[in-house]
Amino acid sequence: MSETETPEPSEAPWSEIEPPSHWTRQHWLVLGAILLLALFMRVCLLGFPPNKFFDEIYYVDAANDYLKGVADANSVHPPLAKIQLAATILLFDVAKLHGLTNLEDTVGWRLAPALAGVGTVGLTAWLAFVLLRRPRSALLAAGLVAIEHLSVAESRICTLDSIQTFWIMLGICCGAERICRSRDDKWLWFSAMALGVATGCKWNGLFAAVGVVLGLWTIRVGDLPKSHPLKVFFVYALVIPAIYAAAYFPFARTLPPAKQTVRQVFSEVKAQHIRMYRFRKDPKQFKHQYLSAMYQWPFVFRPIWFHFRSEANHTCSGIVAFGMVPFYWLSVYLLLECVAGAWTREYWDPAGQFLFLTYATQYFLWVSSWTGFFYYMLPMVPLMAVAAARQLDNWLRYGQTRKYAIVFLVVLAIMTLLYFPFMCGLTVPYKYFQVLFFVPSWV
Repeated sequence: MSETETPEPSEAPWSEIEPPSHWTRQHWLVLGAILLLALFMRVCLLGFPPNKFFDEIYYVDAANDYLKGVADANSVHPPLAKIQLAATILLFDVAKLHGLTNLEDTVGWRLAPALAGVGTVGLTAWLAFVLLRRPRSALLAAGLVAIEHLSVAESRICTLDSIQTFWIMLGICCGAERICRSRDDKWLWFSAMALGVATGCKWNGLFAAVGVVLGLWTIRVGDLPKSHPLKVFFVYALVIPAIYAAAYFPFARTLPPAKQTVRQVFSEVKAQHIRMYRFRKDPKQFKHQYLSAMYQWPFVFRPIWFHFRSEANHTCSGIVAFGMVPFYWLSVYLLLECVAGAWTREYWDPAGQFLFLTYATQYFLWVSSWTGFFYYMLPMVPLMAVAAARQLDNWLRYGQTRKYAIVFLVVLAIMTLLYFPFMCGLTVPYKYFQVLFFVPSWV
């Protein structure tokens, strides 16, 4: 091969192509800019709409119940995310009382999910760098989550999902750190604690825990020793239930004094879990117009409209939990590619294995519910972003494929600008809405 020829892309994993790169001051500056972009997209017009919308009608009241010291009226999910909402609302109210802010109360309701969403962007960069060892891959992955429509919309509403996603990602990052970069089993404890908090927010935190445990059991990187399988099992089996149980201490304090005995608290918590289970198995509770089967979620078949209002002069405003179709479809292909090649002897790919395991357990374990909502994909978006960033970075490294990455990123940038009004509820002409949401199942 002559010096002027461009080398062909290698089929080997990234870790075998070249040694890991290191973060520089420029990388930190770019990451800071991405986080600022993520913050802007999540707090711009955060007070709109000026009243409760979609599931805020449940979770704002549940958070306020904890602040009032009364029993949580919302028994559909465990209490930990609602307690975090309550803590943020309390801090916001204290700041308002001392004249530090004059923003609407709606901002206080939605502040915790917004900050959790920004934090998830940073955690995505961490995960991508741990797995792929290239700053550009990490920055691309963080940028994708910063602008991804579902992530932005979910970070702007007072529900539990954005908070839980932050803790799920923290648990996944700590598990990846132990597999890919460290011999220290302290990362098992950190991961289990984060996933315990995630499970204390919503039960599907256990789905992510299964994926991390499978990764710790089966994936080996270089000469790093794997943690003993029994140690992995016992750490997660002890820590997650312990944190989950501790999440009910504030709940116990809301009971009448006569019921604050161990026996009575156990009875009340048991009754709440029976209600949660029955809710999940009651078909009457799942007749929402935006229900969809799980096989439709990765293809953005049925997004969810949190808010829509027709206004004067043929205009409208809306907030929708949508997904950027090119990003989702590319990610599905890349994760399927991991299944086909990540475990072969010729192309042993620990990063692909970990991405697929943590994605697959969070997705396929929803078979227990089969039907649900598109926003169940939210904890999987950072994993999809890492898979997509890996491919984009690979394209950018070679002259003959660089154009594919540039076109893809330009398309996503254009889609972000076009669909941004429907992330934050800006008023637009009704015709504009009809042009963007041209697929019947999207409305």
